[in-house]
Amino acid sequence: MRSIRHKTLFAAAFAFAMTLSSTAMAQFDYRCDSCMSQYTYCAGQPNASIPQCVDEYNVCAGRYDCPYMPIE
Repeated sequence: MRSIRHKTLFAAAFAFAMTLSSTAMAQFDYRCDSCMSQYTYCAGQPNASIPQCVDEYNVCAGRYDCPYMPIE
């Protein structure tokens, strides 16, 4: 009986870990990363307008269903 409980607990832990792993992988999208790179490049320019960079990021993010950046 003890062996069955141990195997069941191991299987449950394994299933939980796989679910957590697949959820984390589903949230990463290279397109969102490219929007953030575009923002970083824009903000790094010598005469950068941060609100304009945020607007450009949000337009890009809207196309790919990425999280928006708040405008301050």
